[in-house]
Amino acid sequence: MTWRGSTDIKDRFFGAAVYLFPIYDAIALGAFLRVQVPALAPLFRLLETLLIPIQLIYNVFNTAIPLGLGSLVVFFILFLAVVRNEKVSYFIRFNTLQSILFGIAISLIAIVFNALGALGFIGGLVFIIATGASLFCMVQCALGRYPEIPSISDAVYTQLPR
Repeated sequence: MTWRGSTDIKDRFFGAAVYLFPIYDAIALGAFLRVQVPALAPLFRLLETLLIPIQLIYNVFNTAIPLGLGSLVVFFILFLAVVRNEKVSYFIRFNTLQSILFGIAISLIAIVFNALGALGFIGGLVFIIATGASLFCMVQCALGRYPEIPSISDAVYTQLPR
């Protein structure tokens, strides 16, 4: 759907790039799969290579801010400087908020299942779902379409001012 406005190459690139953040959040959950399915090692190496810029961003903030609150700072920067900034195109704001919601869901699932001691298989499943959904969204962004993920996209539409 492009009825909300046209998207140029810059919008498509930044709209797709923000989905690297949830993949970065989910890759640690895939450790179980890395051990259990060695054939996935090339996929993990590819993803880790693609995620180097995201890792650098997190490292800068985690180094500068004590107590490991760097990821919280990244969240606030994305939310306040992109999502709530009316000067940024709606396409980029939509995708940024959707990727933030992916990250929040991944974190909550990791916290709950880690506390229950059942993160292994569930973590691998979350990694597969989160990476697949993020890659789907990246392809949709590259095509200039709004990626529609049930429930999450609905939440974005209700929270994002036009």
